[in-house]
Amino acid sequence: MKKIVVFLLLVSSLFPSGCTRPKQYADYSRHSCFDRTEIDSATLRNLEVLGRVWGFVKYHHPAFSDDRYDLDFELFELLPLVADTAPAARNEILAQWIDGFGRYKTASEKYEKILASDSVFEHRTDIGWIRDTATLGRELSERLVRLRSADRTAGNRYVSQTYYETYDQWSPNPCFDGEKPYYDLSNPDYGYRLLTVFRFWNMVEYFFPSKYLTDKDWNDVLPEYIRRMAHPTGSYLRETRRMIAELDDNHAQYGGGIFELFGRYRVPLNTGFVEGRLIVVTPDTVPVKSERKAPFQVGDEIVAVEDKPVEYYMAQTREFISCSNGNDVLAATADQILRTKENRPLSIRYRRDGVTRDTLADVTKMPGHFSWNYLWKYHRTFSMLEDSIGYICPDKLSKEEIPEISNGLKKTRGLIIDLRYYPSQDFNEFVSQYIVPDDVKYTVRFTYPDLALPGVFYARDYSYPTYKTEKYNAPIIIMVNEGTQSYGETSVQKIQNNPYTITIGSQSAGANGNISKFTLPRGILGAFSGLGWYYPDGWVVNRQGVKIDHEIRPTLEGIRDGRDEMLETALNLIEANTEDE
Repeated sequence: MKKIVVFLLLVSSLFPSGCTRPKQYADYSRHSCFDRTEIDSATLRNLEVLGRVWGFVKYHHPAFSDDRYDLDFELFELLPLVADTAPAARNEILAQWIDGFGRYKTASEKYEKILASDSVFEHRTDIGWIRDTATLGRELSERLVRLRSADRTAGNRYVSQTYYETYDQWSPNPCFDGEKPYYDLSNPDYGYRLLTVFRFWNMVEYFFPSKYLTDKDWNDVLPEYIRRMAHPTGSYLRETRRMIAELDDNHAQYGGGIFELFGRYRVPLNTGFVEGRLIVVTPDTVPVKSERKAPFQVGDEIVAVEDKPVEYYMAQTREFISCSNGNDVLAATADQILRTKENRPLSIRYRRDGVTRDTLADVTKMPGHFSWNYLWKYHRTFSMLEDSIGYICPDKLSKEEIPEISNGLKKTRGLIIDLRYYPSQDFNEFVSQYIVPDDVKYTVRFTYPDLALPGVFYARDYSYPTYKTEKYNAPIIIMVNEGTQSYGETSVQKIQNNPYTITIGSQSAGANGNISKFTLPRGILGAFSGLGWYYPDGWVVNRQGVKIDHEIRPTLEGIRDGRDEMLETALNLIEANTEDE
């Protein structure tokens, strides 16, 4: 029987690697023809080995530089052959499957030179399992070891560098545009659900620079989700989002997972966690259904929604929404707790002055994130605050405004930069011209994957360009919180190169580095931070956030009084640092 299976596998690989004609497959566009509702331990082990081998071959074999083969459909052909067979037969089938893709050249010396380079990052994927002959058998192990040295000069159709059309430039973070989305799948069968797990797990295994920072050992994620996806009552969307959340990366919220799971309708109420409680933080005029109840007021505490306590929604966030740190969990919870999939009022229990009240609040269609921003009178690009202190809100700063701002800076004795708001691209130009000293050698360090040697990452120090202009030499206060993410965190790092800088606030988002987007079956979108991000001294920005000199968080008293306590602290720090002048 084994010989027949192997023969069929060889016959199915109709064309040698030198041939450019695509291999013909059965129609798997809607069904993989492989379905299970539960699996035993032996099948789980077979599927785990298959997932690892399939992913390793996918990114290592030179045959996949073009579209002759469809690795998704190859998986569907392997599943019924491998799932329930004995380990020895499984290994023989997989070894012969690899042989079916034809011969290839190797480039061992090139890869050895790469690994000996000082620029190779210390954290890399452990591929020692390919030498585990006790599990894989000698023949399969030998084929995988040799594949590691395959010459992949021609590239790989499933992973490439990212091209940013807006800037007409390439970036070293990985791009996964070669994957098929299968938009028409409404309820994927188990084969497609396994494809989801294998595709995602291997993307992360070989190309996610911050994999070593995840809470869960990545080796444990593969068998866990192989089993989870087999459960007959499990929601494919929820399990997929739960799996993406294992990244512990705020960038993985790309694609609207919070809206898919919790709804695009939301009570338009601005809430945030203050002193551990969910509080209404800015004025709103939310209509309520009961005339006996007053609208919400700033300082009201949300106790429950739809009779479920705040703790329930926080657990939902931790389970299904990828968050880099605890601050991000709170921000995501404050958003999703007031969401619903239906256009109907939500019942809300809240507490005011020690009295608990119940009301119904209308919702509105709100597909975008609803985050806590300070809606205050100085929300302009550049303002002059009390006694010649400058304030910059960088979210709408444009190049045309830079000359006017630079003239305004000459009249200030201190500057506050509010990076709780996501900065515009032109803000980078302003910082380079007037903030970062010309003698700074480099401002950030990032890591990126070697696409030709999957699982290996490089570390690179990068210096942003500066200009021979007069630099700001008075106190600079940067304000940050969980809204400071990605390019905002890079901006903080750049400004901190000015020796007059003080950074205040709370932990930033901890998600930096160009994002790498991916699509999973049924068109589910996701992403991860495709570059690892660091300070030159090795401080990790991803998950940890930027360096902060003084931690400042809002208080209930301040919220109720309508004060921006972080701004008050910034003003006081400038006073303290200029009082002797």
